Amino acid sequence: MTRRELRKHLVRLLFLRDFHEADELEEQNQLYFDVLLPNEGIDAENSEEVLEKYKRIVDKLPETDQLLTSEMRKWNLKRVGIVERCILRLCVFEMKYDEVPVPVAINEAVELAKLFGGEQSSGFVNGVLARIVDKF
Repeated sequence: MTRRELRKHLVRLLFLRDFHEADELEEQNQLYFDVLLPNEGIDAENSEEVLEKYKRIVDKLPETDQLLTSEMRKWNLKRVGIVERCILRLCVFEMKYDEVPVPVAINEAVELAKLFGGEQSSGFVNGVLARIVDKF
């Protein structure tokens, strides 16, 4: 599995986390790992890699969200679209906790926004990340 494929799965899982109620989340995640990943040809070893990184991201969400919120002028993180919020969270996690080079993380975030977001998502994601890049 490539790093880009891993990132796609992480964005999807973060989306599930934001989209579903807490009492539905465990079932939704289980379906993702039991049905979707095998249907996409992802083996058990790669599934474990996805799960491990997802858990690490979720553990750091309070810190990640605090950083994003502090740098988003006139925006509340809850007002940001779910897709864009998930991509921003993943990117900040990668830059701050996963030692992904800043330019690589930002480029991947913009590409994910083009793939999963709306027409203006990539510009929005790039703009937010440009404001926080000096924190890394």
